[in-house]
Amino acid sequence: MILNTRLLLFALLFTGLVKAQEQERQPNQYSEDPETVFLNFELYYPVSLGNSAYADYNFDPGYAIDFNWFFRPEFTLGARLAVHRGFPQDISETGNITRGTFHLLGADLGYYVPLQNDWNLHYKAGIGITSNVYQAKEDKFSEDGGKAWLSAEVAKRLDRTFGLFLKAGLDYDFNTIETSAEKNNYFNRNFLFTVGAGIRINFQNPGG
Repeated sequence: MILNTRLLLFALLFTGLVKAQEQERQPNQYSEDPETVFLNFELYYPVSLGNSAYADYNFDPGYAIDFNWFFRPEFTLGARLAVHRGFPQDISETGNITRGTFHLLGADLGYYVPLQNDWNLHYKAGIGITSNVYQAKEDKFSEDGGKAWLSAEVAKRLDRTFGLFLKAGLDYDFNTIETSAEKNNYFNRNFLFTVGAGIRINFQNPGG
């Protein structure tokens, strides 16, 4: 409960920062030499929302790599690879599982907003495939599924190449675990709130 309250406060502060920066939108100091692509290297922390199997997990921080390509000055196409692990706390609900490892490979569409000086915003919507690998005491198995997500990043450019960013997002996992009709939503419909931070590497297009 305390953790969820802290994350809610973080989300409110994040939203306030985003709005404040957007209101001060001005040409970016790097706009004369725009990016063609940039990479995000991210650490993130997922928290389950609602009553689902994920609510019975304690999640470790995960890591992700995002590739983003500007196909228009304000729009990006990207790919995301992410992995995090979780440990069930109530095996009476989840089965005799000791650990779950959650993999994502997906694609997204982004809207990029340069702000005052070296600040920028990046909104993204994505969809991908998931592979969840579960470890039991005497067994190991996997289940496939999908994920859709919405996210917002606020980033600060340190120079032409490097930057730092903060991120908040909402994930919807739709799994394919075979179970009873009564338990289908519990195991196969999961929402996660995620917060993350990381390093951005920008690749410039000399001469525009």
